[in-house]
Amino acid sequence: MTEIKAVTKYPRSSGVLMPVTMLHGPFGIGVLGAEAMEFIDFLSAVGFKAWQILPAEHTGVSFSPYKCISAFAGEPMLIDPRMLLDMGLIDAGELAERILGTSDDFVDYELVRQKQWTLLRTAFSRLTDKPHSKFNPFWLGPYSLYMALKHRFDDAPWYEWPDEDLRSHNVDAIKSAQEELRGEIGFHKFVQWLFHIQWKRVKAYANERGISIIGDMPIYVSEDSVEVWSARHLFDAEPDGSFLAVSGAPPDFFCPKGQHWGNPIYNWKLMKKNGYRWWIRRVGGALKRYDCLRIDHFRGFDAYWRIPFDAPDARSGQWVKGPGLSLIKAIEKSIDAADLPLIAEDLGDTYGDVDKLLNDSGLRGMRVLQFGFLGEEKHLPHSIDEDCVAYTGTHDNTTMLAWLFELAPQDRARALFYIGFEDDWTIGGPESAVIKAWIRVLFSTGASLAIVPIQDLLGYGADTRTNTPGTPEGNWRFRIRTGALEQIDAAYYAKLIKETCRDNSMM
Repeated sequence: MTEIKAVTKYPRSSGVLMPVTMLHGPFGIGVLGAEAMEFIDFLSAVGFKAWQILPAEHTGVSFSPYKCISAFAGEPMLIDPRMLLDMGLIDAGELAERILGTSDDFVDYELVRQKQWTLLRTAFSRLTDKPHSKFNPFWLGPYSLYMALKHRFDDAPWYEWPDEDLRSHNVDAIKSAQEELRGEIGFHKFVQWLFHIQWKRVKAYANERGISIIGDMPIYVSEDSVEVWSARHLFDAEPDGSFLAVSGAPPDFFCPKGQHWGNPIYNWKLMKKNGYRWWIRRVGGALKRYDCLRIDHFRGFDAYWRIPFDAPDARSGQWVKGPGLSLIKAIEKSIDAADLPLIAEDLGDTYGDVDKLLNDSGLRGMRVLQFGFLGEEKHLPHSIDEDCVAYTGTHDNTTMLAWLFELAPQDRARALFYIGFEDDWTIGGPESAVIKAWIRVLFSTGASLAIVPIQDLLGYGADTRTNTPGTPEGNWRFRIRTGALEQIDAAYYAKLIKETCRDNSMM
């Protein structure tokens, strides 16, 4: 008898969500070295097909991956210092000093950044040639100048620089600064070349083993960024650097006062007039770094939450119409691909026509199991279809184990009944029966791609949460410890992947 297979748009596959910073290792932060490749080996051995990360671009003073100094430049803290030793640019003692005082459990960003910059400057001072001379992407010159100027002005954002001509990006002032700061500019180009070389190596290693890397693009850029400084006309910003309004999100389950992000809002009218060139470059550049890209806060393309600049929180904001399908079509036309390798983060408030925009764009949206048992029916397992990427939780959710503890008793009873779990739900850890049950339910949904945060694979609790929205302190710092991957029940998940037909490649 001939086997009949359903025709699907996307192959069924699965992956793990873990920011690079969360990798174990000796440097106080995850880096693009042996530990990243060890994680890729783990994914490949089990049968996962995707590694989803958080933004890996250069973060600002808040260290939030969603407030970056550049939309393109890589985060220097992710560079593996061992490469500098291999290049003969540092010695073993200097490498040991880079490690000294850092933590295996959490990222002390302030300490790690200071130590990393010191080591990178030492390495740069010993260069006898210019191995980075041929590395020259379109964004590197403006970024390197911006970083050199920030260094001159004690890391202050551009709108606080004492030189008015440099603040306003005066052409003559820029030319003069490029000449005066040639050495410092060269240093930042060298750093970005290092990141580029290491990233290419890790990505090639992943792809050779059938693993796709899913990147994450914040919809907005930081007010302290080279993009806003050098292309102010593309944003809702005054020439002096002041903003009439900023971005955010309305009140919701996570934040009763909404989220006041503070990012500048785009001048969508001008961007549309010039064919969305900036966005085409941004997405195109990201898809050279990643195999697939998650667009954070996708709903902002349909309508965005505009908050008066001086408002204390986001409650006084209002919805304003965004660029809609015209932006998606412009990006689609510019990229040579049968289907855009994009995932739309369509969570949160559903004001406007965001569902229609998602359907018209043909992109996959997101579903989160935790939301399904808090009143959002489309996130319930039986409602999740192929055109979705499904998660137990995202980086903004607490872990599944912590979520169970936080649920009201009647909601928890309903959720456990739904998945048919009658044993002790309070037991966590890598062998946690209740967490395995939730992941089994996730993998059994119709979603073409199922993603599990690493904390859920490990059965961890609330103290390992990645981020708490609306809370500025204590986020993005958790790290897994050496040996944690070995505790995961690889045989169980390998069998689960096979039995739920999630052993196909995304690529």
